[in-house]
Amino acid sequence: MLIHEQQNQNPLTTQKDPESNVFQGFGLFQGKQNTENQIQILKSWTQVRTTLEHFNFEATYYKIGRFRTIELYKDVPFHIELDRSHPQLLDANFDLHFLPNNRVEMTIQGKKAVRYDYRNEKELQPEKEIEETRTFPIDSFVASDDYAFRIIPAADSKLEGNYRVVFHSLDELTADYLNRLTVAPISKEGTIVKLSTTCENPQKGIDFLNEMMQVYQTHNLDKKNIIATKTIFFITSQLANVSDSLSASQKIRERFQSRNNLLDVSYQSQQLLDQLVKLEDQKSLLETQHQYYQYLETYLSRNDNLQSLVAPTTVGIDDPLLVNLLQELSQLNIEKTTLSATVKDPDHPRMRQLNIQMETTKRTLLENSRNIMHQSEITLNDLTKRIDNLQQRTRNLPSVERNYVNIERRYQLNNDTYTFLLQKLSEAQIAKASNMPDNEIIDPARMEGNTPISPNNMTIYLVALLFGIFLPAGGIILKNEFDNKVRTPEDLENLTKYPILGHIIHDDQAAISHTALLDHPNSPVGETYRALRMKLKFMLNGTEQPVIAVTSTGSDEGKTFTAMNLAASFALLGQKAVLLDLDLRNSKMAEMHNYDKNRGVSNYLLGEMRLEDITFRSTHPYMWLIPSGSFPPNPGELLADKKLKELIELLKEEYDVIVIDSSPLLVADLFQYSHLCNAYLYVSRQGVTPQPAIKSALQEISNQHIRNVGILLNDIRINNQPLGDRYNYSYMYGYGYKTQKPKNRPAAYWRKVNSKKQAQTT
Repeated sequence: MLIHEQQNQNPLTTQKDPESNVFQGFGLFQGKQNTENQIQILKSWTQVRTTLEHFNFEATYYKIGRFRTIELYKDVPFHIELDRSHPQLLDANFDLHFLPNNRVEMTIQGKKAVRYDYRNEKELQPEKEIEETRTFPIDSFVASDDYAFRIIPAADSKLEGNYRVVFHSLDELTADYLNRLTVAPISKEGTIVKLSTTCENPQKGIDFLNEMMQVYQTHNLDKKNIIATKTIFFITSQLANVSDSLSASQKIRERFQSRNNLLDVSYQSQQLLDQLVKLEDQKSLLETQHQYYQYLETYLSRNDNLQSLVAPTTVGIDDPLLVNLLQELSQLNIEKTTLSATVKDPDHPRMRQLNIQMETTKRTLLENSRNIMHQSEITLNDLTKRIDNLQQRTRNLPSVERNYVNIERRYQLNNDTYTFLLQKLSEAQIAKASNMPDNEIIDPARMEGNTPISPNNMTIYLVALLFGIFLPAGGIILKNEFDNKVRTPEDLENLTKYPILGHIIHDDQAAISHTALLDHPNSPVGETYRALRMKLKFMLNGTEQPVIAVTSTGSDEGKTFTAMNLAASFALLGQKAVLLDLDLRNSKMAEMHNYDKNRGVSNYLLGEMRLEDITFRSTHPYMWLIPSGSFPPNPGELLADKKLKELIELLKEEYDVIVIDSSPLLVADLFQYSHLCNAYLYVSRQGVTPQPAIKSALQEISNQHIRNVGILLNDIRINNQPLGDRYNYSYMYGYGYKTQKPKNRPAAYWRKVNSKKQAQTT
């Protein structure tokens, strides 16, 4: 769009009479336009809202496809007829599924839906969540408390498939389109601006921009026509009065001439008549101008809008000071109007400055008008005296001539005034008919390029590639950098000098059972516990009736699981093994095996039960379990009692191996009876046990001077895969395996081999 720098819309200025301008002195449509101000007007809320009022964008239509949802504009096979007197639901999806029986299934979904009153343009209640489904005939009125509309199918169109309708308020649409609108100059030196917008449907954006430019031009033309319209109205009202006077004076003259048979008057009478007519014209013009000054004073005192002010040249006023003041006031008013489109704060510094300047100019203009009116009053008095003098001279003429002179004078005066007003009326009408907008549309809106600007496929592919490579790599690096859990045996070796006795691999089948070694003897877990048993024997160095304590840093590290299967591994050798649960704070052994929770070690230490009352058999004939019993209020003091030593001595007399499931090292219960144990097994779990906690716990064990401590790494996964899914062991005589038959051997070969085996067996 081209914004003309020099505004020259006045068609009344001609080469013959360049100052014959109805709008002279206002400066409303003359001088240079500010391109930046016009850009701000184009981007104003009022401009965008007025443009959207020419469309029916309150309902947005979408076609729901298998992979994507596409916005529709002009090719919609139906349209929604809203009941604007009824509240409508905004920010909710109305999904329409057209059925074969001329019905439609509508599903409404919205997490923050709002009921909206289109008539009063306001929200009726806070946001709410809605989800409902209903079926109704097509082209029927559907209504509820939240909505009311009718689906009208287009002519010759078959409704099928899935569609979506979303309703919007005009303010919401204005904010959305205003956010996506861009108005920028093409170059710094020129006054051509480029309007652009982004839209999901290109044709919708094209129609919006074209209509916006038309609305802008129409508004500009309407502003220009306001003054011409006001001027035409003012002149027309004056013509009505002058026309009546002219008609009456013409009739009087005709009757006087007919009655007195008067064709001409003497030369002297004619001179007096000409002088009187001239003076009367001057007086009439001054009176008209005087009335204009009174009108101007009244208008400025009561109105702030200068667009409808009648031009002074309409009544023949060409006072330079008055013209300059009006032009200055008009320029200030234009700047204030333009600033109001972008600045809403009345206390804005520039707005306050403009108001002060306008008030000062108004006062100066009023003072100048009053001075001119005072001067015109003096001139009118002088003209009145001169007219009275001429009239006195006409009285000395013969009565017929004298009367005719007076009649002719009134007629000429009315005729001249009427002719003058008719000329100005024609000029004003020509000006209104010839008005053109100050701006010119150079190119209509069109789509730029052949591909969408969003989403950018190349950018998406590049970002996906970068995220696919760097995000996982960065995640792995950050995970390794901030991961303080035990992952490998090397982590344990870096933390302590205690020996690592074994690695318990993960097995999904073993994880289901708490006594995996008894339930699945050939599983990978069973083999690892056999290896652990052998290393513990080397550590015990032939100790008879050994007491082995199993502990860990915290919960969920496999301490109880390890203690059970370690006891089971000794039982499989034919040694009588007992598992003693000394975790008096949070034991779950009785719950695992469905034992009585109120029978256990704590009840024995309190003297409530005997040893045979708290001992339970397991599924293996050489393995027994003693649960912790009732949870005492003072487990630390109870474990320090001498009765615990007596209990362990009794167990040594009856069992070959005693395995103690102790409390985690988060508490100091283990150190109460550490002198009764021969070996200690510290259990850590891969990906669970924190390295700082292990380091702190092992340091505490070292401070207590505890010997024969071994470390066990539990639940090891290699490449996040449980080893039990890939290996199976048989321990009758080493590792067992089956020899597969090569596929390329003939059947006769295998019959021969089998016959030899039978012969050898015989």
